[in-house]
This record gives sequence, structure tokens and C-alpha cells, in this order.
Amino acid sequence: MFFLSHFYPPCYTAAMSKRLVKWVGSARRKIATFAAGLLFAMLCFVALNWAMGPVSTNEYCGSACHEMNTSYQTWELSGHGANIHGVTVDCIDCHLPPHEQYFRHVTAKAYAGAKDLYKHHFGPDYDRETIRQKVMEHMQNKTCVHCHDNLTALPGTSAARLAHMAAVEAPQAEENKCVTCHENAGHEREKKLFSP
Repeated sequence: MFFLSHFYPPCYTAAMSKRLVKWVGSARRKIATFAAGLLFAMLCFVALNWAMGPVSTNEYCGSACHEMNTSYQTWELSGHGANIHGVTVDCIDCHLPPHEQYFRHVTAKAYAGAKDLYKHHFGPDYDRETIRQKVMEHMQNKTCVHCHDNLTALPGTSAARLAHMAAVEAPQAEENKCVTCHENAGHEREKKLFSP
């Protein structure tokens, strides 16, 4: 204050002092509001991840909804459910955007869950074959390539290599879709060890 009064008259110094106090108070309120908002966002993030944990398991997909029982059983028999390498591919790995795209993943999960819940209670009877066809139509190669990223280097026949090269070069062509050749990769439909 002495420094200000050295250059400015006392009435001007008092006005500047009031403005400074007002500005500091305003800045404190803004910082406090920002900190509270940040804390709230972090708590929401933790709560959302905690709530999503139980409903993101394969067992939940297969047991919580009777419409998914057959899908779960066919997944268990598939190369994604059981294979010689001991690798398990979860339902959400193929049916939702990758975890790395967090907001897309959460949004898609919320949409799919709300849609399934609505159709379970208010929709028509579940037609497994119609739903399977819709899912197959919407399956994109990028979902498969997220894990199977080196298709052209895989051992196999020359026909398989040519098919994989075509899938890499023109993935949107219907004949080049991964599920065209690998329809049973996620859900084994030929070997039935259960009764639907």
C-alpha cells in the first residue's frame, strides 16, 4: 500500500485497493468453483467405471438377459471363447468400440444397454437370426484388425493371403469383410454341445 501511495493520491489508492480485493475474491471463487467441478468430474469418472465393471463381463452378457443365452453359449464354443492359446476375447471387445476410445466406448455401451433394456421389456419377440444378420452387417474389419493387426504375415494358404490383402486394401467391400470368411470366429454355429 505504501508503494501505491508513493505514486498515486490517497483516494485513487483506496479505489485501486478495493478493485484489487474484489479481483482477488473473484479469482478465489473461480478457482474454488473450478476445483469443485474437477473433483465432481473425477468422482463421476470413478463411479462410472465402478458401475460399468460388473455389466462388462461375458458372464453378465450371458446370464442377465435370456435373449443372450445362446449367444453366450456359442461364444464359449468359439475360437474367441476357447482356443489353444488360452486367449479369451470378451463380448465388449467385438461389440463395442475399443477401450482406448473411452468416450466412444462408454457412449456406445450406454446406448446398447438402454436399447437392449427397452427392447427386452417393450420390443417384439426376440428373433435370433434377424438380430444376427443385423450384427453381421454392422461388423467392420477395423474391429477385427484391432487385435489381428498383421493379417498379411499370417501363415496359411496363398488364397488366404490374397483374401487378407484384399481385406486390408478394400475393407468396406462386402466380399472382403472378415466375417464373410470367419463367421464362426466369435460364435460357433456348427458344433452344438448345447440345446438352444
